[in-house]
Amino acid sequence: MRTPDLIRSTPFRLSLALALAIVLATASVFALVYLELSTSDVARLRVVLVGEAAIGVGENEDQLRRALELRLTRDLRRLDYVALFDKDGRLAFGNITKLPEIPVDGEAHFVAGARQTDAEGTDEPALFVASRRADGGVLLLGRSLIEVYAIRDIVLRALLTGLVPTTLLSLAIGAFFAWRASLRLALVHETIEKIMRGDLDARLPVGGADDDIGKVTRAVNLMLDELVRLLNQLKSAGDNIAHDLRTPLAVMRAKLERGLAQDSTNEDLRLAAVDSLGQLDRAMATVTALMRISAIENGLRASAFREIDLASICVDLFDFYEPLARSKSIEMSFDAPAAAPMRGDAELMREAIANLIDNAIKFTPSGGTVRLEVDKGPGPPIVRVTDSGPGVAPGDRDKIFRRFYRGANEKETAGQGIGLSIAKTIAGLHGLELTVEDSRFGASFRLAKAGLAATA
Repeated sequence: MRTPDLIRSTPFRLSLALALAIVLATASVFALVYLELSTSDVARLRVVLVGEAAIGVGENEDQLRRALELRLTRDLRRLDYVALFDKDGRLAFGNITKLPEIPVDGEAHFVAGARQTDAEGTDEPALFVASRRADGGVLLLGRSLIEVYAIRDIVLRALLTGLVPTTLLSLAIGAFFAWRASLRLALVHETIEKIMRGDLDARLPVGGADDDIGKVTRAVNLMLDELVRLLNQLKSAGDNIAHDLRTPLAVMRAKLERGLAQDSTNEDLRLAAVDSLGQLDRAMATVTALMRISAIENGLRASAFREIDLASICVDLFDFYEPLARSKSIEMSFDAPAAAPMRGDAELMREAIANLIDNAIKFTPSGGTVRLEVDKGPGPPIVRVTDSGPGVAPGDRDKIFRRFYRGANEKETAGQGIGLSIAKTIAGLHGLELTVEDSRFGASFRLAKAGLAATA
């Protein structure tokens, strides 16, 4: 991906915003640390000076002098200010020549410039407390802030020094992840362009990460698989429709031409017309079946489902088809519980199971058997239609549910090859799966919830 495209990309801008947020949060923490450090020492000095001054004003002059001398002796870094003024304002003891311009109220006050008596150099900031003694004199205590300010400067430089690499590192990490995300999206966009140019076998790159983009790409790939399947089915259906309609129309045209020949009799014309009507009926049956599938796929909504009894539906179908099976010398049996409730459309389920039963009777030879079973599973009931016919070849088990597909055993059998496709469509609309299994003698069609294990 080119650098300008990377900078304009949404992942880069999001990563940049995140990096800036991290920088601002880090700077805020540094600022809080600096403020806490710069104010806590000054506040502590205020409390200490006020407390010491309050104690000092209550002592007699000799005790106070000894305490102040000891304080100066221990002050190796020369940070303390001490002074004792008499009632006339003259310095009696201390290391500062005059009283700073602060109120004598026993509270700590900031003085911008202070200097000890024998000190050299410039004035320095300090805190002072002035308290009035009982004899009218003034006790002055102070503390230089030069070390506090020095520590504050050191911390500030350290924080600024740490903030710069933190900012650069955050921006670098944000740019790296933005580049990775943009590269991934660029691959997705490139793949989409391939698909739009007609490469329907291309799929979006998923990668190993199970993140939001990965979930979306997997869902899109599943959608593309379904679209390709539908397109292939549509193409196959179109080819089959053209083939199935061309044959009866060609036969009908030939019959009519022969019937209209000059030496044809009225009987020849009548036979040609009768045969042509049969061919037209075949073509119309094909179109009607297609319209039926379209109506099922587009007209049904799950919100229209209601509670139905699958066992009762199968009882009615058994009563309807059993005489037909008996007329072909086929033994038809039935096994179902008293009730098998489920949510669905009764007429559609009746049509799906009827297609399975009709298919079984059609391909079972005389003397064979057809069995209709209903099992109450943990979910929707399971319907199984088993016959003792020639069965389904392993290579045809995925093909027999396609529209207009007719296997090797069906070439000489009447029909359009669309009954199983209708049954599978109805099953899918009800959240069920129609599969074909091996039986002891022939085939067993099973209508059950997808993924539900088979029952004996």
